[in-house]
Amino acid sequence: MDNSYQVSGVGYRFTVNQAKYQQLDFNRKGLELCQVNFEIKGIKREGSELTLQIERPKGCAGIYELVWDGIWQESSPRRMQLYLTGMFTGCVGGTGTELDTVQIDLAKAVLSAPKDLFTIYIREHCSFRDFNCEGNCEVSI
Repeated sequence: MDNSYQVSGVGYRFTVNQAKYQQLDFNRKGLELCQVNFEIKGIKREGSELTLQIERPKGCAGIYELVWDGIWQESSPRRMQLYLTGMFTGCVGGTGTELDTVQIDLAKAVLSAPKDLFTIYIREHCSFRDFNCEGNCEVSI
């Protein structure tokens, strides 16, 4: 049974797909998917609102994708693991970086979201940096 789906918002796509999650997991830092270097600079969660601050090269256009396998890890509180990857259509030459703010409404993105403040474990696909957000959190990097 395939329970895959996607929810789109401004600057992002939230994808629930076990096969895609496994592909990202097995090919972490794969050059074919990591053509633009970007990194999380901040994570904030208040209730069902998740905000990511992401630094990327100036002049690069595209969207970010959060990929979840749809599996809740049973812990206290329960936990979901997400991969953050980017889909950039191109970069116009330039120096420096820009900061993107991406706001995800978890109530819309996670169709079967529990009522408790579950933990979100975010992995940058194009690096080996991982971040843990337990309940309401604010992480600055």
